[in-house]
Amino acid sequence: MDQSQSQDSINFKAYIEAGKRAFDLGRYEDAERLYQKALIEARREKANGLMSPDETSDNTLDAITQEDSGKSRIALVDDPNFAEIYRGFGEIYSMQGSWLKAEDALKAALSVQEKWHHDSNELAETLNKLGQVYRVEGKFQEVENCFRRALSIYENREDSDKNQLAETLESLADLYRLHGKYEQAEPLFSKAIAVREATLGPNHPTISAMLQNLALLYHAEGRYDKAEPIYARALKLNEEKWGSSHPSVAIILNYMAELYRLQGNFPKAEETHWKALKIRQTALGLDHPSTAQTLSNLANLFHIQCKYDQAEPLYKTLLEIRTRDWGAKHMHVAEVLNSLAEVYQDQGRYAEAEQHFWRALSIIQENVGPEHASVAKAIENLAHLYEDQENFEEADRLYRWSLGLCEKTLGVEHPEVAALMAKYASLQKKMVSDDEDTDLLWNN
Repeated sequence: MDQSQSQDSINFKAYIEAGKRAFDLGRYEDAERLYQKALIEARREKANGLMSPDETSDNTLDAITQEDSGKSRIALVDDPNFAEIYRGFGEIYSMQGSWLKAEDALKAALSVQEKWHHDSNELAETLNKLGQVYRVEGKFQEVENCFRRALSIYENREDSDKNQLAETLESLADLYRLHGKYEQAEPLFSKAIAVREATLGPNHPTISAMLQNLALLYHAEGRYDKAEPIYARALKLNEEKWGSSHPSVAIILNYMAELYRLQGNFPKAEETHWKALKIRQTALGLDHPSTAQTLSNLANLFHIQCKYDQAEPLYKTLLEIRTRDWGAKHMHVAEVLNSLAEVYQDQGRYAEAEQHFWRALSIIQENVGPEHASVAKAIENLAHLYEDQENFEEADRLYRWSLGLCEKTLGVEHPEVAALMAKYASLQKKMVSDDEDTDLLWNN
């Protein structure tokens, strides 16, 4: 057999299967090359009449992609055999973070499938993948449309994959949850869990993530009595699957600790945060962002209880971590500086608080510019500090500066502007009262 015959014996489907295997192994560049070969071979077979005749778009290109106004363009061939190739490209580009190219490839797959595989499970799967890409891109209306179309297909087909149905229900519910549409999200989460339980059983590990999302929904709504038992069930599933020292366990413990804090159960919150911190520090290290987040939560918990001797060292440790990880002039550093400054202010350690507040202001201005709502908030912190010290003249100057920035950046009718105006009015009353007391002193 000569070389040309050997080449002819490898059809495009063999390249697709090889591309899938490379993709599953995380070898995305190899997978892309194999899908390119699949596309070339599929075109060759089509040109030789080895596929069923169909319409081919007038703008079919020889290259797989081309640059057009900064965007990737897939060379569309209107044939049902090409949809799987286009979707493969979409999955590869998604994993590589090339969202425009992923969107283009999945839209090409969708275009072909809508004509040749209308209302098929394959079409629903492509809609789901495209919806996830739109979500990353912030195109939320398109996300909802994709998920709803996919859901309609899965719900109306007897042969639909129930796990895919559950995932679509959860994806749509999570979209609504993140946008505060809790009434729309709750029944979708509940249905997703019910479908998953009916398919895999009530104790399957994959149910844990769905339970966690439903608990987060109740958490956000302030329905703590409903959130707590669902967190507990998700925690049990994770512990049974991964063990009690796994980072996934710490994630739920962290949420539960914050739930206890909001309920005012500070001892339980503290105990749970310490458990989460121990797991994360052991499994991930002290410098890991998740460990730092738990440190921050625990420090805040001590802070609101006025346990300053416990809050301060945690904030200092967190400041070292944030500075080392992000650099001395990062916004994360400014956040910790503000928190530490508040601890000093509450203790009457005004000089230390002043130093940290000014440093935070400088960092924020450097990151976002001099006219930003975050700058206004940092200036307000300083104004409040000087007001506490009865340095009313400096407080007045800073309140006016902050108020001017707030009105400019947020608008005069914004609630934060109204709240700041009330604080400034309170300061004015103090200044008038102070002037009257001074006059009385001199007159006497």
